[in-house]
Formats: sequence, C-alpha cells, structure tokens
Amino acid sequence: MANDHLFEPLRIGPVELRNRIIFGAHFTMFTEPNPVWGEPGFYGRRYGRYLAERAQGGVAAVIAGETSVSPNTAYKMPNNANGWDPESVPHYTELTSQVHEHGAAAFIQLTHSGAMMLGGWSKEVAIAPSVAPDHMEAPKAMDARDIAESIDYHVRCAKNAVAGGFDGIEVQSAHGYLLHQFLTPKYNQRTDTYGGSLENRMRFGVEVVSAIREAVGDRVAVGIRLAGDDEQHHGPGLTADDCAEIAARYEDLGLVDFLNVSVGIGGIGMVRTNYEPHCFGVYAAHAIKKAVRDTPVFAVHRIITPEEADGILERHEADGITLVRALIADPEWVNKAREGHDDEIRRCTGINQSCYGNLLQSMPINCVQNPAVGREDDLGLGTLGLAARKKKVVVVGGGPGGMEAAATAAARGHDVTLLERESELGGNLRWAARLPGRDEIWEIARWRIGECQRRDVDVRTGVEATAESVLALSPDAVIIATGGRATKTGNAAYHPMPIPGSEQDWVLDHVDALKRFLADPDALGSRIVLLDAVGHAQAIGLGELLAAAGKDTTCVTPLPMPMALDGESASAILPRAVQAGMVWRPNNAMAFIGDREVTIVDVLSREMETITGVDTVVIRTHGLPNDSLAHELEGKVDELLTIGDAVAVRLVDRAVYDGHVAARAL
Repeated sequence: MANDHLFEPLRIGPVELRNRIIFGAHFTMFTEPNPVWGEPGFYGRRYGRYLAERAQGGVAAVIAGETSVSPNTAYKMPNNANGWDPESVPHYTELTSQVHEHGAAAFIQLTHSGAMMLGGWSKEVAIAPSVAPDHMEAPKAMDARDIAESIDYHVRCAKNAVAGGFDGIEVQSAHGYLLHQFLTPKYNQRTDTYGGSLENRMRFGVEVVSAIREAVGDRVAVGIRLAGDDEQHHGPGLTADDCAEIAARYEDLGLVDFLNVSVGIGGIGMVRTNYEPHCFGVYAAHAIKKAVRDTPVFAVHRIITPEEADGILERHEADGITLVRALIADPEWVNKAREGHDDEIRRCTGINQSCYGNLLQSMPINCVQNPAVGREDDLGLGTLGLAARKKKVVVVGGGPGGMEAAATAAARGHDVTLLERESELGGNLRWAARLPGRDEIWEIARWRIGECQRRDVDVRTGVEATAESVLALSPDAVIIATGGRATKTGNAAYHPMPIPGSEQDWVLDHVDALKRFLADPDALGSRIVLLDAVGHAQAIGLGELLAAAGKDTTCVTPLPMPMALDGESASAILPRAVQAGMVWRPNNAMAFIGDREVTIVDVLSREMETITGVDTVVIRTHGLPNDSLAHELEGKVDELLTIGDAVAVRLVDRAVYDGHVAARAL
C-alpha cells in the first residue's frame, strides 16, 4: 500500500475512521430547492450522490455543509440547506444512507454566517457580536436573547442531524462566520462577558458546543472548524499563537473530538487560487497540534497530491487531511493514492473557474477537470459503460476537449485515432500555462495526455487534417475539436471591436504576442499597450510577464474589474501584475490606433487621452471558431460531432464537458 500514513485508521471520539482523508464541508448549491423559490431547501438525493461518490472513491468521512442553523443565516446565498426544521430529517437519512453504503462516515457542518448574512429577499437582519459590518449590511449587535436563541437553534440542528443518521457534527468557527466573529477582536468589540479577554470571546462558542454536546451525548463525534490564523497582518485579529491557545482551552474543557483548522478571516481569502502555494495553511494546523495533547487535528488548504498529504502526517503536522477541491476534481483520489497510482489522479488546478467562480454567480458548482460534478447520476462513477457497437472514431484536435473526447471514447471500447496538427498535444493550454503563476493549468492537459496513453488512443501529432485525409481513415464517427483562434479585431458585430487601426501589423492578438515574446523577449519592443476586452486572466497575466521583463506596460480595459474572473483570482492576479510594474487602467476603452500611438477614452468622464511612442498594441478580445473542417465534413460521415471552441470560443471547462458528452453519445 502506497502513502502508508494516509491509510492508518483514526479514532474521532466514538467514530473510527478507516483512513486519514476527509472530504471537507463546502457550499455547492446542490440542495433540493424549496417549493417556494428563495426559501432554504433541504439536502437530498442529488447532494447525497455527490458526497457518496467521494465515499465510493475511498475517503474516510464526508462533511456535509455548510448547513444553515437558523433563518437569520439561511439567506446568505440562494438555496442554502435548512438544518433547524424537523422536515430536514428524512432528507438527511437519504443523504447519510448513500454515504454509509460505501463505508464512509457522514458528518455535518452547522454554520451561522453572522454579519455576512444578506436580507435582500428574507428581510432578516444580520446578527453579530458587534455592529461591525462584514458585508453589505450592518448587523445588529446580539443581545442576551439573540445569544440564547442562536444556541437553541444549534441544538435543534444537532438533534436533527443525529436523527438523520449523521455520525459527527462540525461547528463552524472559522472564516469569519459567527463563532469566529465572537473570537476575533477584528469583529468583537463587546465590553460584556462575551468580549474583551480571550476567555470572554470564547464564551459564545463554548456555550454552543457545550449545548450540542449535552444534546447529542456520546452518540456522535463533535468538533469544530477552527480559525488557525486570521492573517490580519495590518490590523486586529487572531494570530496562530492565539488560535493554538483557543484550541488548547477547548481540549481542556473536554468539548471537542477533533479540530479542523483553517486560515483566513472570510470573504476573499477562503478559496485560494493557483497563485497560492500548496499546503499554505498547514503551519496553523501544526501550531495547534503542538498545543493540544491528544485531540486529532486536521489540516486543509491546497493540499493537492498524496505525497503532500502523506508528508504532513509523517512530519506530525496534523492527524488528518481535509481535502475539498482535490476531491471535486477526482473523487477517486483516495483509491488511486492507496494503489500508488498518484500520476493517474486528475489534479485540481486551483483556477476556481467552475467551483467557487460558479457560486459567486449563484450557480451550482462544477469543475474544469471533472465534467461529472453535480451530474453524478448521469456522468458519475459507474455510468460509463461499453458502447453497444465498437466504432472507428477519429478525433481532430489535441486540445483539452479533443483529448477528453478521445480518452472517453476509448474507455467505451471504441477504436480511436486522434489527429493534432502541432507537434505536441495541449492546444492553447500550452500558452496559457506559460503566464506567471498559471503553470498548474497544464494539469488539464497532462492528465488527458496520460489518459490517451492509458486507453491506447492512436495519437498522431504533426498531422494537418483535411476532409480527404479524415475520410481516408474510413471513420464511423468524427469529433471535430479544432479549437478556436485568437483575434485582434473580433467580430464586427461585437462592440467595441473592431478598433480603427487594429489592422496594422504592429497590433497583435494576445496569443501571437505571447509566442513572439517567449521566442524573443525584445520582439515586442519596450512600450506596450494591452487592451482587455474580456476581463479574464490573459491580458493581465501577459501584462505581468512583460512588466517583470522591464517593459513599459499599460493594460486598459473598459471594464471596472476583471469581470470574467472570480474574486479570489482577480484579487491575486491584479496585485501581482501591478507590483511587477504594469499600469492598470480600468474604465478605459481603446478608441482608435494611430501611427505608433493609441487613443483611449474614459468610459465615465468621456475624456480622451493619447498614449504615444507605442511599440506594440496587444488586443485580448473574443476569439472565433476554427470550424471550416466541420463544415466540409457535413453529410460525409455517419456521425459528426463538433465540440468546444470549434463551436464557439469559450472557457476550457466547456470544451472538456463537450468532449466528454460527445464521446458518451457515440
């Protein structure tokens, strides 16, 4: 057995875990919706299947959550799970039975968002220890009645959870949620017995956990998701030492069976991107482990590989490993780690595109790497069977969509040939991964290259496919994955493109500019102006690369912010580029391009400005599909499917999903 430390059993109070890997609580929006839209829903079969997929994949426990403990926290995001109503119990039973079927324990996280709650629909008031806003509305400072009521709601939820078959309860006391708000001086300015000293600031959390303990007895494990460091380097907040002291006090009181340790204080900083190093929060778990005697401590935050996870245990930095995005990307992470097949794990890239990014748009989560997320009934483990008839399949294009299609079709028993005109696979990921801090994006290609090899796909690189050469292979089915092309003029119907003057040869699209720079750092000259008309990472990332190389680099955009990025990614990528020397000009459109000069217009003031002495203009706008081969083959093969950017140029998760579904349809 590989990664031995990961597969030692671990006792958590009355619960024996079969290994050391826990699928951590996170919001998914997979809750069954309330019949009255806008009201909190309940956990059910869909969410249970999602969790059970990870149980089937080998985890020791799953933690369902976040679960709203009361009405005045249930409206932070749409479709939160109602935990206080007895009606939740049969829904819980449906969830826990699915998890237990695969030998894993089922825990639930009880959560109150405190000052983060929004009352747009509910008109509920946010409550908090003090009138210290943490979102868009000022909260009410909790009085004695509010405190007693909140404790009572936590108890109700705990009783429902036990009745519904849960084996453990995790109380949320991290990431700026209510119990954490009481703990940290950033939000707690009280002068009564719930504020001031650390003992006083702990009082509310101690009362909540004590009441839950009394209500559920020794039947289930009880622990907390504990703040390990507020990371408030320029203001009041808990340090790692403070949090270690808190953990030790909880242990001395005999209240906790485990401590699941996070860092950060909430909002931006909870779901870090690929700009953050792996295992960045382990230091906080380690500090707490050293402060307690025998309470199991879990580490979390960007733990991606079995080697990283096993090393944390081997060094005694924690007793258990909490994974979230790593298990979203590959529900079989644990089984593959056990078998020593680490290279076959479909690794999380940390780009947040379809998980956290979806949530910020009030959509259920998905995954760039894993098209089955949220669709486990249709696409999950055990649903990919052999095709009724073996076919000869030709896939044209070796980008992420084409490789996903080829590997999936081969897994179904088809005879698959993949044609790629370049000398290597990967498509535009070869260039996207060259931007600063974006190298992990290559994992999308790396895993699929490996899958094509493992599935015996006949991969032919350096082949320019034509209608004649494809038909010469006598295919039963053809999947066109020829991708798209970057443009500098876009489509004439797309505002603000085309820009007058963009036809000049010193005006480049973003991919061409990157290729030229990588081949010769002086190819673009010394003064470069970029236009970002999309609001994603490409223009800003290229701006950082150029500025870091000493180029006078300005990035203009008519947008107020990189609107196609989630907040975590934007808050990481923009400071990097600006600190490297890139000048960031939001709310500015490019009006026209003259003779080595660019005129921009402020979209708010309408004032115009001309930037002179420009060596290169780089335009990042929407691309166009390479669809000519698809049109040429129409009506000439029995099955013709076009996927990804060859249909319309979109984000990479669409290409992967298209490729997967197309292969299943053959």
